[in-house]
Parts: sequence; C-alpha cells; structure tokens
Amino acid sequence: MYCTKCGAKLPRDAKFCMNCGKPVAAIAPAKVVEPTAAPAKVPEPTGAFAKEGAPAKAAAPAASSEEAAAPAAPSAKAVVSAFASEAADAGRHGVSPSDHPSNVSSQNGSASFGSLQSDSSFSDPSSESDAFADEPEKSCEAGACGASSAPQEDVSPKRPETLRGAVNATKHRSRRRVPMVVLVALAMALAAGTAYAAYRVYTDMWLPAQQAQNEQTVEAPEEITYSVETRSMDVSVPVDPYDAPGKREAQKWYYPHIEASTQSDAVDKINAALEESMRTDVEKTNAAPDAAEDMGGAIVFICQYRSIALTYIDNDIVCVRDQRYDTGWGPHGSTTVTGCAYSLETGDPIDPVSAFGLTPEQAKSAVADAVAAYLATDPSDILSTNAVVRDITNMCLMSPALGSGVDVENPLDGCSHFYIASEGLVFATEDHQMGSYAYGRREILVAPSDDSLAKVGDAVAIEAPMGFSGSGQIPSQ
Repeated sequence: MYCTKCGAKLPRDAKFCMNCGKPVAAIAPAKVVEPTAAPAKVPEPTGAFAKEGAPAKAAAPAASSEEAAAPAAPSAKAVVSAFASEAADAGRHGVSPSDHPSNVSSQNGSASFGSLQSDSSFSDPSSESDAFADEPEKSCEAGACGASSAPQEDVSPKRPETLRGAVNATKHRSRRRVPMVVLVALAMALAAGTAYAAYRVYTDMWLPAQQAQNEQTVEAPEEITYSVETRSMDVSVPVDPYDAPGKREAQKWYYPHIEASTQSDAVDKINAALEESMRTDVEKTNAAPDAAEDMGGAIVFICQYRSIALTYIDNDIVCVRDQRYDTGWGPHGSTTVTGCAYSLETGDPIDPVSAFGLTPEQAKSAVADAVAAYLATDPSDILSTNAVVRDITNMCLMSPALGSGVDVENPLDGCSHFYIASEGLVFATEDHQMGSYAYGRREILVAPSDDSLAKVGDAVAIEAPMGFSGSGQIPSQ
C-alpha cells in the first residue's frame, strides 16, 4: 500500500509512514461524492462478488446514455478498504468494530458484510491481495475512483498528526524549557543574595544595636544601704557588796543593731556577735553577789557598766567602740575603751588599723606622733613625754586583754586599742598611761580621714549612753 499524503510505498504491517510519519490508520479512501441526480438502481453484489472484491458495477446491466453521465459508484474494494481502516482506528480508540452493523444481509439473504470481517483476507494483514496492497490509494485521493479531492478529516485531533510533528513539538518544548532553567537559577541566586544581605544586616547592624540597647537597659545592682538601731538589755547591777550589801540597781546596757536594705548574711553575723558579747556580760553581772559574805572572802571583779556604739560604716566595713567599767570593789575601778571593725562582705572581724589602710609600722609611728602632739599642749602631770610615748608605742599593737592594768574578761573578738570614727583612726589610751589616775585617759586622733578637718593629736570625745564617764560612779536611777 501507499501513503495517501506523500505517496511512498509502505509495508503491510506499517503503522506510520516512514517518509512523512502519517499514521496508517489515517490513510482512508476519499469520501464518495453524492450524485446530483438520483442514481440508477444497481443490484447488490452477490456473495461471490463481495468475497472476491469484484466491482459492484460488473453485475449491473448496461446503462443508458443518461445513466452513463452520472458518476460511477464506488467499488467494493473501496468500501472494504474504508471499513478496514475504520476498524483499525476503532481498535486504537478502544471501540470494537462490532459496534458497526455486521449482519447487514442482502436482499437474497445469501451474502452479508459480516462475512467480510471474519474473512481471513481482511483479518490478517499479511494475506491481503496483491491488488489491494499495490493499488495506489493516492489515485483515489486524486479523484481517479470518482471521489472528490477534499482533504481528509483528522482521525485523532487530540494527538500530533504525524510522528515527525510529535518529534518537532517535543524539541520545541525542550527549547522552551532552557530559559525557564535560567530564570530559576537567577531566582535562586537572587534569593541567596537577599538572604546573605539580610544576614549581614542582622549580624553587623541589628544585633550589635540590640546588644547595646540591652546593656543600657540592664539595671545596675541595687546599692545596699544601712541603718543602725540602738537596742538595750536590762541589767541588775550590785551597788557595793561591802558598803551596801544586798543593794542592786537596774540599768540598761546598749548595743547597736545594723539593718541592711537587702538580706545580708554578713550583717546578720555582725549583729549576732555584738549581741552575744553583750548578753554574756549581762548574765554574768545579773548573777554577781551583792553582799561580801556571799563572795567567800575573795575579790570578785564584775562589769558594772558596758556600752557598745557604732562609730563608722561604709559599703565595706563597720566599726564599733566598746566602753566598759570593771571593778573589784577597791578605791576605784578600771575603764577600758576598745574598738573592732567588721567586714560587711563576710561579717568577720578585722583589725581597724588594716581596715583603715595602715601597716603596723605606720600605725606605731602615727601613734607616737599623735601622743607627742597632744602632750605638747596638755603635758602629763607626773610622766615625761618620752616615757609616755615609749610606753604607749610598745603596747599599742597588743591585745587589750594583755595590756598592763587592763581586766577585760569578755572582749569582742579582734578588739584593738584603735577604732575608726568619722574623724579618722583613733587611739584609746588606758588609765595611768598618760599620767595619774586623776589625769585620766585620752582618745587621740592618729590619722585623719581625707575629708576631716581634724588634725593629728586632737582629742576625740565620744560619750557613752547615759553619760557614763568611766569614773566608777554610776548615775542613780
């Protein structure tokens, strides 16, 4: 058979034209042009004619001159060819050829078109007759069989018309995808650049600004402030077991209690130390005998008065002045003034000299200069200046409990002859160190504070509560 489009000869089992790519199923005979006049009646072919493919007009009698002018009827081969082509196309589209009438009988009932479908010459493409295979269909397409030359209808309009057209369409689609790949790559590059730019803006501009803002908004730690409350303890003090046996006097002994704006373990520790030291003396005095016969003939020293006062506090240290009067019922008792500094960070006692920032050698030199400066304006009544300076310099760094003539049974831990006041570092002398008992003791400034108007050698007067002078005389209540 031949391709109806390009005229190339095709194998019998070909599905597409090898030259132009047109499907074999689309190769169908041209439509028969209907005659303008009523066609002459042509007897139907017999079974033999239908089977052998003889033309139907062979059984018809000779036509008149008027009938001869009419177009010739299509041959039986053209009808069979159209039916076979339609069957093949229906098979591709899932339609059985049986959907068409297959049992159309002739008038005589001896032949039917259904026999054409079951005939081996049409069911097997390899057994087609040579006349059917070699006859060029394009002659029929050109009008040789009496058919019109109108273009054939597309059998499969939703598919490419030819194999070559399908290949070309695929190539065109592939070429159209190349710009899309480029666009995708450009979009990805643009997105990556945008992301990198955003990252740089975040790390180089926003994040440092945010950190700076956070640092500015962080509140500074709250500064701890301190206040001092003066507390007291009630004490029953014997007046004189020898001259006034059985007589006692009610007193109040005072000590400071420090309050911090925030909870502080160090402050709690300092308060506990001060209160405990005071309570110990209070309990001992309350238990002291008030009659000589109760003392068993021994000399008993008791504390007749004690007062602890806060003299200095800052953010690092607090310092107290501890004044007490002890007696053994002789001509007079002994007054002792000591000092003690505490760390507000740990609550532990520290030496007032080191807390003030002086070394021991600097402290000894400062004491000698201060005592000499004081005696220059108020000389001792019985002692020379050199003797006083030598004695005080030798014992100034000793513990008050070990000093000569001092009887301190219950001193504060870390107590010293020094204490810190608002004026600066103060040295407290003992009785008989500056002169006679009547001359008294002195508290002398040895190192002024930076903002103090006082000078080395000035006397500092800090009175104990209730006006206690340390003379051995307790004010009456």
